[in-house]
Amino acid sequence: MLNTESTTIVQVMDSIGTGRGGLTKATFKRFRQVAEGKRAILVTVAYQPNLHQIFSQLKRDGELPPHAELLSFHDDLRHIRRDRSKPLNKMWTDWEADRNFASVTESFAETTIDRFFNAGSFVGLICRGHDRSPRYVDVHDVNRPWLRLCRDLFWSDGTLARRDHFDETGQSRYREYIDESGRTYVSSWVTPAGYEYRTVEYAADGTATLFKDMRFSNSAWLRRKLAEIGPSVVFTDEPRTTFALEIDSPLVHHVTTIHVTHFKNNQDRTDGLKNWMGHYIQFKQNVSDFVLLTEAQRLDFIKDAGVPSEHVSVIPHAAPSERSTVTPPHMPTLVSVGRLADEKRVEDAITAFSRHCREIPNVRFKIYGAGPAEERLKNLVSTHDLDGIVTFEGLTKDPLKAFAEANCSILSSKYEGFGLVITESFAMGTPVVAYDVIYGARDLIVNGKNGLLVGDGDIDALGKSVHDILTDVTLQARLRSGAVETADKFSEDEWEDTWNRKITLLSENLQHSRV
Repeated sequence: MLNTESTTIVQVMDSIGTGRGGLTKATFKRFRQVAEGKRAILVTVAYQPNLHQIFSQLKRDGELPPHAELLSFHDDLRHIRRDRSKPLNKMWTDWEADRNFASVTESFAETTIDRFFNAGSFVGLICRGHDRSPRYVDVHDVNRPWLRLCRDLFWSDGTLARRDHFDETGQSRYREYIDESGRTYVSSWVTPAGYEYRTVEYAADGTATLFKDMRFSNSAWLRRKLAEIGPSVVFTDEPRTTFALEIDSPLVHHVTTIHVTHFKNNQDRTDGLKNWMGHYIQFKQNVSDFVLLTEAQRLDFIKDAGVPSEHVSVIPHAAPSERSTVTPPHMPTLVSVGRLADEKRVEDAITAFSRHCREIPNVRFKIYGAGPAEERLKNLVSTHDLDGIVTFEGLTKDPLKAFAEANCSILSSKYEGFGLVITESFAMGTPVVAYDVIYGARDLIVNGKNGLLVGDGDIDALGKSVHDILTDVTLQARLRSGAVETADKFSEDEWEDTWNRKITLLSENLQHSRV
């Protein structure tokens, strides 16, 4: 009998973090499921100074399998000794010890900044946490004090991690990653958009290898590690991790899930495919199974990527098995749960609410989430004079409770591959108002049955639909019933069985290839 338990489950991610969005939540849930009874390795390739703390926290929170191992590109390479290389010059080591340097200190909520001067010229600054561990050091040009030359970043244990070199405009143009002994292990040129190209990896013997970009370096590293690990099913879920698909080995089965629309235009194909689709198409022959979240996208993907239908399957996210035990609020309540980022267009939801719902007695709009758009959205709420009516609730570890305590949820995204928040809302009997975009909203919401769909970008229709649900108890009751009925179609048991069957089959194929 073949021992399929000897297959290792490898989940490849760019970075990890707590409080991430639906894609990460779904990825972790599947990782926990398919890793049962098998060796499980989480691979990350991004530089993260507090990576190990985040990894430990995710395991404590039950987000990751308790037996999961961590394999980090930067952590792995930085522990290789490179004694034949010259240590990096730390230009700031004398600032605090040399009496010729004067300093002033500023204190902030989470950090303190010491600014250093020599003979009246500003030379740089050191930013520290309240435990006095360095966060970063900026070195400035003595003759042009306004010009930052480089920034040194540190690991959480206080050791030097990375140095960015800047141009005259303040853009990072060259980057060095530093090992434990202060020597460079990888360097890259950097575009203004942050893309790391012309990447060089430095071996222990002092030799250097040039790669086209950082992704090729990541791929070469992962190829070496997978050869050591043995038979593996490798999962990729983000365009940034498609470097893994370059690895063609009889001991590796790739399973890659497309979580978002692959079209530039979310209504039709007029603008063609998104740029990252090129990598999926280029290495499609190495992928055992492409997984899509809706049947409509599966059919489009087969045609657009030229992948044989037997290598493309549909496994939608499961709706939570938990059902609402919370009575909807007496106050009319709208809720939004998701990352506060441009592509979510939460500003449309706020504007729609302001135009059409603000006069509803005791109405409330609760926004859960965090992200780069948060400050701008808070300013928009104040501009509409909605402070106290529209509230920012921060990240939530219990989105089901947030949905259960609302009469209606809203989704104003530019695109959704599935929209996990839709099925979470349905599971709590909470109807959804959304823009009619591919794929998730259009494929999950049946207009007038479990929610309301409006034309993409039609803010007035969005607001009127929310108003109708919040004020019409008959409509609300009908949509609540339809929402629960829809959620029942996305069984967690069926989801688990589908993934278990797929992993068993791939594991058996890997074991056969070794016989």
